Amino acid sequence: AVVSTQSTGNLLRDVQTNCLQAEFNRFRSKDSEDDRISVQGFMRAVLRRTKVTPIQRARFIDKSEVYKAIDEVSFDQFKSMIALINNFSDFEVAVRMYQIAKKPLSKAVFKRAAYVCSGEVLDDTIIDLLFFVFDEAGDGHLSHSEFVNVMRKMETSVSSAQKAKDDPGSIGLGSYFRKCIRNEMIKLYA
Repeated sequence: AVVSTQSTGNLLRDVQTNCLQAEFNRFRSKDSEDDRISVQGFMRAVLRRTKVTPIQRARFIDKSEVYKAIDEVSFDQFKSMIALINNFSDFEVAVRMYQIAKKPLSKAVFKRAAYVCSGEVLDDTIIDLLFFVFDEAGDGHLSHSEFVNVMRKMETSVSSAQKAKDDPGSIGLGSYFRKCIRNEMIKLYA
């Protein structure tokens, strides 16, 4: 059988999606039948990739508990956020000019930068949640220290340097993805 570049790309995207779905399911309530996780589960998933202290992590999750605009996050919303996280170094470069100019990030600029860097459109409710949780000044904007510095402390396994160059929506091929592929291949051929 001949394997084409397109079929290989489709296979990789399917495996990436399945790995993300498995991670998403870790945060799903056992009695939940639909494809949704709680806001707190979403924040745990996002913060789990960072090296913030347990006290900081608890503070952010506690803050998400009082956020009432949404109760749950869908898999598509989760997937879009993970795409941004996996391309975070690009996002940081995109918003660095705002730091240099000492201007905070607005929601519109955040959304546009996220799209340009990840190829995914972040849902407005997710952006609202992120601003609610990370906007420590309460001014409706994010400063560099409020969001970028927290997210910059990511585990080294999440890297946009390994993403596919021809697919801006690619989630990346970090060590998590490689482990997932290895585990799936073991299951397939065991």
